[in-house]
Amino acid sequence: MKTYKDYGKLYVADVLVIGGGMSGLITALRAKEKNPDLDILVVDKGTIGWSGQATKAGNGIRATAKNEMAIPLAMGYLVNAHTEFMNDQEFLAEYLKVHEDNIEYINELGVKTSYNEDGSVNYFGEIFPHALTAASIEINVCRSLRATALKRGIRLLSRTNVFELLTNDTGKVIGAIGFGMDHAECVIFQAKAIAMATQGCHFKKIGLEFMGYGTGVGAAYRAGAVMRNVEFSTQTDIVFKKNNTPIYGGFNLICNSKGENIKDKYCGPKPLMEVSTELVLGMLEEVKQGNGPIWCDLEHPDEVRKFVGGQDFGPDRMNLDKLAWEKHVFEKTARSFGDVGLKPETTIKMVLQVEPIKVDTEYKTDVDGLWAPGKISTQGCAYFGWTRGDGVGNASTTAMMAGDSIAEYVRTAQQYELNEAQVKAYKEKIYAPYHRESEHHPKEIFDRIERYIFQVDKLLAKSEQSIHEVLRDIEEMKEIVPQLTAEDPHGLAKCLEAADSLLCLEMVFRAADMRKETRGQMYPHYRADYPQHDDKNWLKWINIRQGKDAEMELFTEDIPMWRYPIPPEGYEIPEGHTEEFYVPENPLAAKMMECKKMMESMHM
Repeated sequence: MKTYKDYGKLYVADVLVIGGGMSGLITALRAKEKNPDLDILVVDKGTIGWSGQATKAGNGIRATAKNEMAIPLAMGYLVNAHTEFMNDQEFLAEYLKVHEDNIEYINELGVKTSYNEDGSVNYFGEIFPHALTAASIEINVCRSLRATALKRGIRLLSRTNVFELLTNDTGKVIGAIGFGMDHAECVIFQAKAIAMATQGCHFKKIGLEFMGYGTGVGAAYRAGAVMRNVEFSTQTDIVFKKNNTPIYGGFNLICNSKGENIKDKYCGPKPLMEVSTELVLGMLEEVKQGNGPIWCDLEHPDEVRKFVGGQDFGPDRMNLDKLAWEKHVFEKTARSFGDVGLKPETTIKMVLQVEPIKVDTEYKTDVDGLWAPGKISTQGCAYFGWTRGDGVGNASTTAMMAGDSIAEYVRTAQQYELNEAQVKAYKEKIYAPYHRESEHHPKEIFDRIERYIFQVDKLLAKSEQSIHEVLRDIEEMKEIVPQLTAEDPHGLAKCLEAADSLLCLEMVFRAADMRKETRGQMYPHYRADYPQHDDKNWLKWINIRQGKDAEMELFTEDIPMWRYPIPPEGYEIPEGHTEEFYVPENPLAAKMMECKKMMESMHM
């Protein structure tokens, strides 16, 4: 009689970590440290140690400063910084506590950071005064973590792509299924706990650094995980026109052809610490009025440019390996495109990055047995989103939180037998495009999605009309997906990636259609037909889950501001609730009041 073991090669482990980048490896290492008896397997579609976003990092790693006002001050900054008041502030406070120790912890795992003669971490400066600090970090983060993982008995499986999660009859995640990227052999996994530490979905087919196709998001969604804040998936930046590289910290120095400062014209006199939607739209308006080209005055850098651009720190900001790599890249760019100079022409860059899996403060999803550390959940945890300078810090912090939880969970968890019918059905689904008689290929889907990267009315200044145009396009593409064909393992992966990229795109625009207001800076949800904040009606999270008949189900959840320390100005507690934070028995309340006075004195 046939069983699930006959459908592919079976791997059994206590803990399965899907994704061998920085967050995946640290999740495995942390769980192993807390529970040394665990059998942990890390699997990645690339080569573990040389894949993942951290292989492109090295500009620095951030941490919460270690003083009693650091967390209140950091919260005051982060709640307002990128996507105003969409944070889960209780989550944020817990995150920032663990974030204090993330640099020391990765040192213990063999990752090199800047250090003093006594071996302690050398913090090169404060990202935000008295709240957030940083150190430099080596470029070969994942190679160092790989070496430590092998020394500690963690098993690694490279070149294996996972596309579906397996569940039991109660909905608990108990395994996964995918195939090898070299020979397309089916691979099945059985585990007591699973961490989905893959990339989210980055619609960057045009060749930018960080690629992600949403396969981890799609697998978690189909297993029952809830998605959150997907409408805030557009990221904007200002870049050198010659090489598409961000002008770090140049936000206050952008001028039109007349020499007028665009930030002052559209955003007012207050300095910008980060990209502003008003600034980006102002740049577009100036070009529309014939006041282009737009350029950046790097001859007269302000304090933001000096700090964010790294001029204030020189070699302290990066380790020598990253400085050598940067020198190589800049010289190659200059040979190909010419020197950008001190008055470079600039433009805007828009990308979609969907990182929506909803998790709690232990990085557990709504599905039993499933965790989601790393960038796959930075919107869903309402942290909120990638904050410039905290990419690798976020990877390590989230992994520490998830690893602690997983280690404790597995002490009493049971290993469940897989369901043969489910394994069979998912294998058939995964391999369906292989040698299918069709003329449709994944490139057709990616090419259509890529167009949105260049369309401001679709990606940034959305309206009901433009949103519905995209949704109609999505429905047309959904008709093509079941016809995609592949001839080799790479092509087969692309067929499945195209389907999940399209799923993520649909999440973005269905949530954008629902949220009838404008909110957010670095991650703007901008509705041209609803251009104002609406705290009265939209202090809500939009959640998404797979409903009956596999239809996408959207529902809202009130943000419990009555429990939070930082409400928006004019906030009124809704009927049926009372103030729960600023009460005499809460020791944090006084610190938050002191923090508010400090920020007001700093004009923040």
